[in-house]
Amino acid sequence: MSAICVLGLGVGCSCGPVHRRPTEGGPTRKVARIVQEYPHSTEAFTQGLVFHQGRLFESTGQKGSLREISLESATPLWIERLGDVFTEGLASDGERLYQLTWTEGLLFTWSGLPPTRERTTPYEGDGWGLCYWQGRLVRSDGSSTLTFHDPETFEPLDSVEVTLQGQPQEQLNELECANGVIYANVWHSTDVLEIDPATGRVTAVIDASALARSVASQVRGITDAVLNGIAVEPGTGRMLMTGKLWPKLFEVKLETLD
Repeated sequence: MSAICVLGLGVGCSCGPVHRRPTEGGPTRKVARIVQEYPHSTEAFTQGLVFHQGRLFESTGQKGSLREISLESATPLWIERLGDVFTEGLASDGERLYQLTWTEGLLFTWSGLPPTRERTTPYEGDGWGLCYWQGRLVRSDGSSTLTFHDPETFEPLDSVEVTLQGQPQEQLNELECANGVIYANVWHSTDVLEIDPATGRVTAVIDASALARSVASQVRGITDAVLNGIAVEPGTGRMLMTGKLWPKLFEVKLETLD
């Protein structure tokens, strides 16, 4: 701790501690290197991507759906179409799937294989991204706030503000809880943030622009064909990423930049 001395007329020098507001250190810079490319449906407006009981599931928006997908074909293995409901983020607790809706204020809970809808729970606010973290569901709503919910009731339990070097980070979209952090797509960006769940501090920024470049010629002119969709496979740590209406799904490896 440092100190300053204040000089006054007719008095001596008095010294006291200077209290400075703590600042966040800079985030680690990482890059998503493409390991493998797989086919992905260009009809899938990807909102959520998650491994569940050894299978890969995807939530799509616009004309909502829940679908099981594979790495071998762009055609879904199984699909439940949800009509005009705009479904968003998707999370798994290992037993159930939880699926957000954008503005309808409904959480769908699915169980079994193939999944059947077990219950529908109302909530307030927008639904963007969703992931499961230590017994709680974590929801993004497009703001800089992440809200933690009870999986049974979806009652809000806590929240954190996501900051990068002290500055709030908005437009948080698809979420994935894995490796001790929350990964978050930033809407209309090729950056993925690594977030400390306890503090909301961004600990790393991942450059995933190589993925966008790989599909650029195939999605040119489609405004909403942006990076969105992160899944980490339990046990192996394999990471997959994709985007809305993209023809490819990518296996990536994160590398720290010097």
